[in-house]
Amino acid sequence: MLKLRISTCDALLSSGKLYLVESSSDLFVKIRSQSGNDDAVSLTHTELSELIDDGTFDLKYGYFASRQVARRARAGRSLVERLPQKERWRIFWKEIYCVQFLEAEKRQEVSRSEASYTAFRSELHKRVNECLIEHLSKPGRDQGISVAFTWSSPCRGSVFTWVRAWEKSNDPMILVRKSIFNGRNAKGVDSERESIINTHLETYLHPNEIKIPQLHHEVNSDIRARNKIRALSNLPSIPNISESTLRRRVDELDKFEVIAAREGISIAKNKLGAFTGGLDVCAPLMRVEMDEWQIDLMAILVSSGVDFSDQQFRDLEIGRYWVCVALDTATRSILGLKLSSTPTAADAKAVVWMAMRDKVDISNQIGCKGHWSQHGHVFHVAVDNGPAFVNTEFKAAMSDLGIGYSVMPAGVPKLRARVERIFRTLATMLMPYLTGRTFSSSKEKGEYPYRKYAVHTAESIIELLVRFVVDVYHVKSHRGLEYDSPNNAWEKLCNEYGWSPAQNEHILRHSLGIELTRKSGRHGVLICGINFHSESLAHHHNKYGSQELDIRVDSENLGHISVWIDDNWHTLPALMDGASGMSFVQWEQMILELRQKNRNATSINQDMIDQAVARIRDIDDEQRAWRRLGPIGISAADIQRAEQETFWGLNFKPDPNIITSDLVSHDPTATGFLSDQPTTSIDTLHPVSSKHDAAAPNDQPVKNWIFSDDK
Repeated sequence: MLKLRISTCDALLSSGKLYLVESSSDLFVKIRSQSGNDDAVSLTHTELSELIDDGTFDLKYGYFASRQVARRARAGRSLVERLPQKERWRIFWKEIYCVQFLEAEKRQEVSRSEASYTAFRSELHKRVNECLIEHLSKPGRDQGISVAFTWSSPCRGSVFTWVRAWEKSNDPMILVRKSIFNGRNAKGVDSERESIINTHLETYLHPNEIKIPQLHHEVNSDIRARNKIRALSNLPSIPNISESTLRRRVDELDKFEVIAAREGISIAKNKLGAFTGGLDVCAPLMRVEMDEWQIDLMAILVSSGVDFSDQQFRDLEIGRYWVCVALDTATRSILGLKLSSTPTAADAKAVVWMAMRDKVDISNQIGCKGHWSQHGHVFHVAVDNGPAFVNTEFKAAMSDLGIGYSVMPAGVPKLRARVERIFRTLATMLMPYLTGRTFSSSKEKGEYPYRKYAVHTAESIIELLVRFVVDVYHVKSHRGLEYDSPNNAWEKLCNEYGWSPAQNEHILRHSLGIELTRKSGRHGVLICGINFHSESLAHHHNKYGSQELDIRVDSENLGHISVWIDDNWHTLPALMDGASGMSFVQWEQMILELRQKNRNATSINQDMIDQAVARIRDIDDEQRAWRRLGPIGISAADIQRAEQETFWGLNFKPDPNIITSDLVSHDPTATGFLSDQPTTSIDTLHPVSSKHDAAAPNDQPVKNWIFSDDK
């Protein structure tokens, strides 16, 4: 049967609570809380052993023995090995004195009388030095203790004090000077001066961040003022406080409280907050961090629309762009980025959309050697408190797509350390190669005339960023990936955990598309001169008539739009050949060019459009890639402007080769498609679905709808 060797001098510690051992028999151990508020508990030796093994109790041997009590009375829980080196040498020196004196006393060579000690003092000092020499002669001994040879022989009172303490416990800690724990000057500062110091320490805890010399002057100024009053009462003056005393008082203050009061709570959290070991994210796309950074580069803002030919407008045309980045935390891969003049929720949504789209075409169009293939369904997004992220529009989009959303506390960038490090990488690895960089601080900048050297535009910055990401960052070894590259980490983790494909383009457009409002008609919905229609919209129009509908548009693909009807999003195809896969920018440029060639014509037939589409797609791929990444994002205002200018009065005429009998009649008295848009008549519509389009989830199959007054 198990029996623990435990006595009443021992103690048990559990969760900071101390328990006394009242008794220990062959069968039971009886313990009680030191506070005495709880009843005694009896445990078998086996039960107590199990509690000690699993960490519930910590056994403190000899906790209430005289040696440990004396040690705690002198030094608390301090350890000899944690004391300063010089103090440890002094303890060893005192111990030798005690041992040599007691041995001489035992041999009756000396007694504790003053006369006897005075006669034996030199001999005792000699014997102590001989012990030190013997100690130093052995290999591996600390040679620093040789400093004890310079110490003078102690007086009788000091030696007898050491001997009496040593006889009781034989613990070296009992020989430590009390001033080591209490402070050498603690006794030298009286209560009145201590009160003055504490009063002025509140001044130190202020955002003005006064220095210790200033605090020292204020404290002594207060003391001098009090001394004038004390002099009138014939009271002794108060001594001044030394600057070193104030420094010690400041060092004793709570460091978090000092930094929070002087610099701010967020900075205190950042400097002193506990590091928890990082995120436990293994699979790609499980957590994506997003943030914005104002690029350390002065650029030419050519999109501002101001004529800068005059030198006096030079300062108006330059500025710094912002870049919004989405980073996969598991592989350190950049999933998307967007350049903008001002951070907006639309840009943040565009970056999330880009993170879920394949970007190989972008890297190819810009001329990268590698492929930007990282994409898929994002499961969780972590952002800061930026206005582009903390708004209802962005939150609603994330919720509708089933993406988790968390906002990290302000002022603690380490909670998004991975994406924050990306900006540092850009600043140190890319910016030094660029003319017109602004540097991270005025000290680094020096006298560099960055405004004078502003040469880059949004297009060049986009190409530089994409080339750096695809051909440098994604293939370079990363310390956080155990010196693997983001490309290799992405491929390896996708093979291990699987890849999560993004939802189809229609679902993404429902939540992330450009928001518009249009009025429905018999011919569907008209946007930028293109009609969109479906069976569900036809049923809705038959039941409710013309209605103001919420629309979502993908500016990169005008082949479909999303419309909210019957409490659900529905996909409407474009009733025009070639619209699938065409971007808004391509469509607008094509119409402008056709307008130039047909200034006197008020109609454009489908054959002209087909020819223009084929040519525009060949020459506009690179510009399209830049627009997806660049600062001039397509917004609802841009579409509204284009409908009022570029597409005003646009009227599609049938191909001359089409037989007239095949045309559908149109009632010239019918109302317009949009109440606030110019009426556009369409005499024939031949919608063709593209093989590249994803299946429309709410309108399967998509039919070619032709409406007239006769059908």
